[in-house]
This record gives sequence, C-alpha cells and structure tokens, in this order.
Amino acid sequence: MTLKLLKFKHTVFSALMITNALFFYSQQSAEDLARVPVNSTSNILNRLLLSYDPRIRPNFKGIPVDVAVNIFINSFGSIQETTMDYRVNIFLRQKWNDPRLKLPNDWRGSDTLTVDPTMFKCLWKPDLFFANEKNANFHDVTQENILLFIFRDGDVLVSMRLSITLSCPLDLTLFPMDTQRCKMQLESFGYTTDDLRFIWQSGDPVQLEKIALPQFDIKKEDIEYGNCTKYYKGTGIFSVLSLASECTTLAAELPKVSYVKALDVWLIVCLLFGFASLVEYAVVQVMLNNPKRIEAEKAKIARAEQAEGKGGNAAKKNTVNGTGTPVHISTLQVGETRCKKVCTSKSDLRSNDFSIVGSLPRDFELSNYDCYGKPIEVNNGLGKSQAKNNKKPPPPKPVIPSAAKRIDLYARALFPFCFLFFNVIYWSIYL
Repeated sequence: MTLKLLKFKHTVFSALMITNALFFYSQQSAEDLARVPVNSTSNILNRLLLSYDPRIRPNFKGIPVDVAVNIFINSFGSIQETTMDYRVNIFLRQKWNDPRLKLPNDWRGSDTLTVDPTMFKCLWKPDLFFANEKNANFHDVTQENILLFIFRDGDVLVSMRLSITLSCPLDLTLFPMDTQRCKMQLESFGYTTDDLRFIWQSGDPVQLEKIALPQFDIKKEDIEYGNCTKYYKGTGIFSVLSLASECTTLAAELPKVSYVKALDVWLIVCLLFGFASLVEYAVVQVMLNNPKRIEAEKAKIARAEQAEGKGGNAAKKNTVNGTGTPVHISTLQVGETRCKKVCTSKSDLRSNDFSIVGSLPRDFELSNYDCYGKPIEVNNGLGKSQAKNNKKPPPPKPVIPSAAKRIDLYARALFPFCFLFFNVIYWSIYL
C-alpha cells in the first residue's frame, strides 16, 4: 500500500514539472514571435509550415497534380558503343501548384520567395525518376545545387543539377554513318495518373545550346618520294598491320552483333587495298632485280646515246637536294660508269632534275663518285669557253626496266581510281 502511494506521488510530481516546462517554453516562444514582424519572410514561412504535412500530396483525394517539366542540357557526354549508353549533365526544373503554400493576403513583399534549399526537404515533391537511368548523382559543390521558389498563388518551382548516365540501345548497321535515337524516359515511381501527371512545359521544354560531341580532325599531307623503294616495303607492311590492328580493336570495343556493320565493310576493303599494294610492290621489285632486263635496258640506252652523238662531259650544274640545300655537281665523265642496278641507296638520283634525296652538306661534291659512291674519272681539262660551247648531255638516270615502269605507272592510276569508285558506291549505299 505504501509503495503504491509513493508511485502515485512521483507521477503527480513529474506531471507538474512537465506542465511547468511546457508553459515556460510556450511563453518564451510567444515572446520570441512577438519580436518578429508579422510580415517578415521567416514568420511567413513558419506560418506556411505550421500545419503542413509533406507526406500528403496537394489536392489529396481530389484532382491530380500537374507537374510541368523543363530540362536544360548543360553538357552532353560521348556515346559509348560498348556499353550502349550516354551521359548528360542537366538542369531539371519542375513546377507544380500546392494550395497549402499560398502566401497570405497580408504579405506585402514580392510575388516570389527564394527559399533556402534546406526547406526543400520539408515540402512534398514529385517522385520523378529516369526509367532508363544507369547511374545518376546530385551536385553539392559548394552547396547543394538546388534552387527553390515559392510563388504567391502556391506554385512551387524547383531546379536541380544532375549528372545522369542513360541507356541507349544502338543499331550499328550503318556504323559509323548511323543515326541513333536516344531516349530520356521520365516517369513517376509511386503515383498513378489519377494522382500525378507529368507534362512538358509550354514553349521550349528541352533547351540545348551549342552542344556537340567531340570530333577529331584528320590532317592529310602529301609527300613526294624518290625511287628509294626499299623504304616502301616497311611503309606498306606497317599500313597493313595498322589496319589489321584497327579491325581487331574495333571488334573488341563494339558489341557483338549478327550483321555486318558499315565500318566492317570499310575496314575490310581498305585492308584489301593495302595488301594489293604490297603484292604490286613485290611484282615490280622482282622485275627490277632481273639481271637480263637490266642489261637489256643498259644496252638500249647506250645505243641511243651513241646514235645521238652524246657522251662527253657534262657541264657543272647546281641542283637542290631534298632539304632545300644547293648541291654542287661537278663535271662528270659519263662513259662506262653507269649504275648497274636501280638506285636504292641514300644518294638516290631522280630521273629528271638529278637532285639528291637526303641531307647533304653545302660543300658536298659529287665530282669523284657515282650514284653508288664509287669513284669515277673527272675531266677538268676543258676551259670555261669550251664548256659553254659544248651541249649539256642529260644526267645519268637509274636504269629501270620499261615493263616494271609500266606496271608501276598503271598501278598509280588504277589504285586511286578503284578506291574512288569504291567510295562512290559505298557512300551512295550507306548515306
């Protein structure tokens, strides 16, 4: 009995203490509110949220809430063919009407309240999500990138910055000349159309200004080469290996599909052209290195020169080497010192201007050497007047068999023409 009485006294005492504390805090808050102007922004926000429940949507058990959506695409990432997705950085804007947030009639301020983003958590908001989203994140540097407006009639405008990775199924039949259509699907996760409806904002719902995917500019430079064909072999093999490596790399990066892509056709044909050029090079080289053909060409040239009465001494001539440096070519005794095979050394002699391919000193003299570096006889006994009167014979030329030369000339015309014809057919089909 005594124990029950003690418990009852303790309960009464606790109730009295709680009542006094509540009365004290209520008096304190009333005094604080009295110091705040009635029409201040803080007081207005406190009055709006006094009976506000963010768990209940606006117009509960009434008409559905219409949410106007506007998207500003800030940046557009590259499309990944391997994962079939793309990444965008956007400003997502949503606007709806919440009658519970109407500003009171005694509010004398502007028609719009710019509210701190922390209040965003205290309001009801649409449960919008991206149906084809793979990954997404908010931005919070240096603060949460959320902008919140409350209008006089209860309209709420929220703008937030998001980075989203969205899936985009690709049809690579015409790759890389394909045109893809990537969707951005916005839906409500928990509400039906009886409660919530998303509509695009009138006017310009999706804004996109000066956005372009990264591209690469290919610079083409034409270079003229001499007859040093030994370097062509490495260039041709390297080109074929590069094309084969490119095919392998693209096959690994692109998704596996059951059809032939436009890029596959392009790479296969380019690989065939590169291989055909190597075959043409091998055929020409075999014909060039045939001793019988070389001796026949030598005899033919010698007979032609004897018939025309040429030979003698060649006058001194200034030419320019491959680097633009003048090369002084002294008087050469053109007789039996002929190149016995096609010139493939660094001192390659061009067929027309007798210029030197390569870098030579300014004082370099070719007086005592032929195109292979072998010493030759020099006849300097002629005077200047006699040298002027003598007709200048043509400089020595590399001995190139006519059949090999014809094949090389035909190939120079045939390969570009065939590739041009292929381009006409290819682009007319895939564009």
